[in-house]
Amino acid sequence: MSTNAAPILIENGRVHDAERGWRDHGSVRIADGVIVESHADADVVAIDASGLLVVPGLVDLHTHIFRGQDAGVEPDELGARTGVTTMVDAGSAGAHLFAAFEATTIVPAATRIVAFLNIASIGITSFRLRGELQTLDYCDTGAAIAAVERHREHLVGIKVRASADVGADNAVEALRRAREVADATSLPLMVHLGPAPATVDQILDRLAPGDILTHCFTGFSGNKVADTAPRPSVRRAYERGVVFDVGHGGSGFDATVARTMIDAGLLPHVISSDVHHYSIDTIPGLPAAMSKMLALGMTLESVITAATSTPAAVVGVRERGVGSLTPGSVADVAAFRLVDGDVEFADGHGHTFTGTQQLVPALTIRRGSVVFPADASGH
Repeated sequence: MSTNAAPILIENGRVHDAERGWRDHGSVRIADGVIVESHADADVVAIDASGLLVVPGLVDLHTHIFRGQDAGVEPDELGARTGVTTMVDAGSAGAHLFAAFEATTIVPAATRIVAFLNIASIGITSFRLRGELQTLDYCDTGAAIAAVERHREHLVGIKVRASADVGADNAVEALRRAREVADATSLPLMVHLGPAPATVDQILDRLAPGDILTHCFTGFSGNKVADTAPRPSVRRAYERGVVFDVGHGGSGFDATVARTMIDAGLLPHVISSDVHHYSIDTIPGLPAAMSKMLALGMTLESVITAATSTPAAVVGVRERGVGSLTPGSVADVAAFRLVDGDVEFADGHGHTFTGTQQLVPALTIRRGSVVFPADASGH
């Protein structure tokens, strides 16, 4: 990958990536759109990152960014100001709309975008009016399999929103069909946990290693991963390698459930935002979700890993050099201020809780070019 951007030296930051851990007063060098060990050219743009955390560009595993769609938010603007350089769209488009999503959003966007294909061919045409699974004919397995074969470059999995508000009595059958498509295409399955009839036990029993339970800390009564303790099915799923993803969204996150799970040693593998048109006031971006998980007991290191290298590996982009600061990796970099001070957070189920730190975006570099703030030299 090449870029016309000048070589960059980020220096004096507290640098972290999963491969090398923490490096205090560390440096990150960028040239031609990749991370390098050293610069051949002495003429570089120097960015002073004193007082900042410097990490790989964030990877948001759950977003809705289909331009022009009911729920879609603008990926490039949001990504730049939140340190997110890779966005994973979680099923906004199904088989009959994926080509439109590809043409209007994935290909022209500056942000790296990959996606899960919605099992319903119409995708999420409206969050508020009618769930896409309520007409079961839209859950056409043949159409979904054909779409995967046409668009494999950009598809990383299959998505089903297996909850009452989306599918009513069709939720369990839609889950079965999504499982069938995931198996036929050798892609992971992401399942949205919400109100039954598809119960958390039914869902987890159908998930294989590498599959994803999103909204894993949701708080809908009778369908939580934990009440006073984690469910046995949850522990079994952790043990066999199912990925637990926060997927905060508007109602996908309950702090009491998250605290119970974290206290039991069952941390989420991935922290994601589920940002969309209707949730952005509740969760303005991935750093806000990360700050909440810090407040609930996760370490800073585990929070960073859950928003960088782990989601990159889950969707297969880690092998493309995403989610790392090792030489040869794509030059996607984010820097944050870790601001100390009491702050009150809210979840999507009416609870508030207090934290003592927040991650505030300070710098975003996408493929070797500074995209936030507008002028970062001498930062």
